[in-house]
Amino acid sequence: MKCKRCGGEHVVKYGKRKGKQCYLCGQCKHQFVSAGGRHTLQEEQSAVLLYCLGMSFTAIANMLFVHPSTILRWVRKYAKDNRKKPVPQGKIVIDLDEMWHFLRSKNKSMDLEGFPPRGGKTDGLGVEP
Repeated sequence: MKCKRCGGEHVVKYGKRKGKQCYLCGQCKHQFVSAGGRHTLQEEQSAVLLYCLGMSFTAIANMLFVHPSTILRWVRKYAKDNRKKPVPQGKIVIDLDEMWHFLRSKNKSMDLEGFPPRGGKTDGLGVEP
């Protein structure tokens, strides 16, 4: 038997978990169970198909009695194995509003010329006398 993580040959029995034999790798100290995965390939494929048809992760998870994050992992695995990431074509334009970030970072609002600050009078330049 080989380690599932590093492929090392030095594997020893390391107790049982839920009736299944556990093993410990002598090289990388990884613990694993000898039995296959909990879910079949058919379950994974049907989950990906249902997602592609527009069902939500939660709805699919409720149908297959798994956690929604499991469905997300299966969909990501399928996408990584079977589809290439598209390369952006042309120019990408990103419009950022620096003033909004500036205003959000300040504790008090900026005063505009001619507008008095909250609760006070100004000299026309936004400065209190």
